[in-house]
Amino acid sequence: MSDIVLREEHGPVLVLTLNDPDRANPLSSEMVAALSEALEKAASDVGVRAVILAGAGRNFSAGADLEALERIAEAGDDAASRSDTEQLRHLFEILLGHPKLTVAAVQGAAIAGGCGLATACDLVVTEPGARFAYTEVKIGFLAAMVLTFLTRRVAGHVARRLLLDPEMIDGARAVELGLADELAADGESMSAAVALARAVCAKASPSALAATKALLNDTVGLGWQEAIATATEANVRQRMHPECRRGVRSFLETKRTPDWLDDGTDSE
Repeated sequence: MSDIVLREEHGPVLVLTLNDPDRANPLSSEMVAALSEALEKAASDVGVRAVILAGAGRNFSAGADLEALERIAEAGDDAASRSDTEQLRHLFEILLGHPKLTVAAVQGAAIAGGCGLATACDLVVTEPGARFAYTEVKIGFLAAMVLTFLTRRVAGHVARRLLLDPEMIDGARAVELGLADELAADGESMSAAVALARAVCAKASPSALAATKALLNDTVGLGWQEAIATATEANVRQRMHPECRRGVRSFLETKRTPDWLDDGTDSE
């Protein structure tokens, strides 16, 4: 994997850092490919319980690589435009469907596609000085893919305002709107994200967390009868899983649930 995405392990928590700080970590073709590869590896790594996305330097991500976008447009290369778009779609599909807990640690700018990258994660930890915005319409572009999942995080009217009126909002406002989940002190988003990821993973069994994420995806947009039928099948599968049996037995015997990180993999 290229050094454009850095990998750092904190026990069962894997930190993937976008590493093009001089350009505010844009979602270049190289960046998208490297991040997709890293996420796919993490999905199948039994030692990884959570993945944190972060940005090197002062910013999380400024979004699309506008220089590359301009080159493709000037060349009139429809095939290159589609290929670039499909590559980004693949990244978002991996992230949205990832079986592990995903957490964004946002400092500085999370703009346009960078904002979408953060909000595609399960949880978002931000700092007061962070800046969130969907600025695509300001340059005549479209927040196409990211708007499809923005309403899974914020209310429809909030999404509409964010997409149509591209003002910058700070970290505290992002938490108020539901765009982010937790506010850390400036400079502390990474450590807070690691602590949050470990706390969640200690409370949730790996299989139950993955199954819950999958069910959330599978039931979006379904009518209630189809949704509850899908949920019933998930219920049947999970109740027979060894982790469910362990959790039930632990509670029956001790009135406590397991520490799901207490398996020898959480050392620093």
